[in-house]
Amino acid sequence: MTPVSIVIPAFNQLEYCRQCVTSILMNTTRPHRLILVDNGSTDGVSQFFDEVPSATVIHLDSNRGFSGGVNAGIEAAEGHVLLLNSDTIVPRGWLERLECALLREPDIGIVGPMSNQVSGAQCIPGLEFANMEEIDAYADRLALERAGQWQSTERLVGFCMLIREEAVRTVGRFDESFGIGNFEDDDYCLRSRRAGYRLCMAEDSFVFHYGGRTFAGMGILGDAWNHLMDRNQQRFFEKWAATASVSPPESLQAAEVANRIALDCWKQGQTAEAVRLFKQAIEHAPEHADGYSNLGAVLWELGERERALENFQRALRRDPRHEAARENYGAAAAALGKQDEAAAFLRSLDGD
Repeated sequence: MTPVSIVIPAFNQLEYCRQCVTSILMNTTRPHRLILVDNGSTDGVSQFFDEVPSATVIHLDSNRGFSGGVNAGIEAAEGHVLLLNSDTIVPRGWLERLECALLREPDIGIVGPMSNQVSGAQCIPGLEFANMEEIDAYADRLALERAGQWQSTERLVGFCMLIREEAVRTVGRFDESFGIGNFEDDDYCLRSRRAGYRLCMAEDSFVFHYGGRTFAGMGILGDAWNHLMDRNQQRFFEKWAATASVSPPESLQAAEVANRIALDCWKQGQTAEAVRLFKQAIEHAPEHADGYSNLGAVLWELGERERALENFQRALRRDPRHEAARENYGAAAAALGKQDEAAAFLRSLDGD
């Protein structure tokens, strides 16, 4: 059996660290090695880590951010590497289900769980829990309802990532130029895909995430948070956009970068910039459905409903099973009184 090393970088936030480590000790039956990285904490985390039974503890002199902490842990790791934020709580069976998904196909390089507080497709919205018992009960129910289900994805969030041993050796360290954090996980995912590895979500595995506790503890909120996001977005985009003209695979990656940044701009109310970047994504990868689907969604919000409908159609011509485009197309057609036309279009795609 390949070893698994669980790496947890932390800077302060003692109570969250305590909850995280306690949940691992209680709920992780799969043999593993626990590697705790203290990123120069000042509130008792260092002492707490030293008291955790059988843990390997690494003390850094200063806060090297998520990437720096992760890299220190990876250097001491063996086997598959599980990266875990210190503001998470893991339920029964979490690691076994992640490993099961990782080992389904030899080219799957990274697997992530579903969660209550995370961006992108891994998020299950509307969840609230009062205690550990409720988290365990929900995780058990999800494991039963979605047993063995997984799906490929273009991006996983770094709050919890199980990385195959071979992928760790091939892809290497996290890029510490992203500083305290944000976008280093996007960068690692792109590098992994470029190395030939697939990413997937284990739909039957759930990990609870408070979200943003370390940043909040450092006072990185509001304008400071936006500045950090903007700076790392720019760093991420500049690093990857240069590959756009190299070859089709790199063009697709450049499109994914543009889509990712555009979605963040849209969330922050920067609509014009989002439209520009979605169009840029389409230019990089005109046969990729995501750019058209996302552009359609933002155009609908801007009141350009006919253009939005056209872009949903373009997305579906490229990928008839694109869930977001299909759902948005149906809703848009209904709002415009074009249900019959939409039904005929979908039948033509489905071959009926």
